[in-house]
Amino acid sequence: MLNQKQTAFRGAEKNQQGFTLLEIMIVTVIIGITAALAVPNFTMMYARHELYQTTTSLYNRLVFARSAAISRNAMIVATPVNVPGAQSQVTFTAPLGVETLPLNVTFVLPLPATPIGFTPRGLSTIPGPPKTIQLQSVRDPSLIYSISLAPSGKVTWCTQQIDPCIRNQ
Repeated sequence: MLNQKQTAFRGAEKNQQGFTLLEIMIVTVIIGITAALAVPNFTMMYARHELYQTTTSLYNRLVFARSAAISRNAMIVATPVNVPGAQSQVTFTAPLGVETLPLNVTFVLPLPATPIGFTPRGLSTIPGPPKTIQLQSVRDPSLIYSISLAPSGKVTWCTQQIDPCIRNQ
């Protein structure tokens, strides 16, 4: 006959609950497949976000440069430069300094032959057709945004690789 302790022990064995190794392996495989499907989408989303942030930042600096040229009654010039093996940058005349692009964003070549900028009246320093700077994601080279400077001094940007970038307003 079983004593009371042995009976309680056998009852506990029957009531134990948990996961089997097979169940844990199935859940791990499902999580792995889901992660494998999500990573490329996340990378693309991050590349778009990074390029968007860089483009809007450079656009805002150019708009600010135009305002500074008008308010200071001085010419402000911006020189975009692709630095091989380092971060690309746009150097503005004083007092605006340098705008450095993230490592994963670069300029599409060719860059404008002469620096772009603004006269004391807010007009473009380069007469003729609008000048366009194109920014490209290193993570996804097919992802290119454009910033254009019209002769009137108007700065526009768009999420396409077009020259010049014209937005319908």
